[in-house]
Amino acid sequence: MRTNTTWVLLILSVVLAGCGDGLAGTYADKAGITCYTFSGSGDVKISVLGTEVDAEYRVDDDKVLVTSAQGTVVLTRRDKRLYGPMGLELIHRQTNTGE
Repeated sequence: MRTNTTWVLLILSVVLAGCGDGLAGTYADKAGITCYTFSGSGDVKISVLGTEVDAEYRVDDDKVLVTSAQGTVVLTRRDKRLYGPMGLELIHRQTNTGE
């Protein structure tokens, strides 16, 4: 019985680890000036006017906290979009799998 419980807990932990936060992917503003590329591991690459900064992020309900050497930015996640300070709106980009 103990072995079965161990296997169930192991499988459950693997499944839960694979769920992620659903944020992985690229979000950009309509003009293409600002772009955030989120990995599933808590890392994000921020690109603004061609300058790139590596940062980390964590999700807290509908808030995405992005922290880099420059400080922390709080984004709000709603309908596959991220909203930030000063009217920033980032739209999730669809990836092209056929190219």
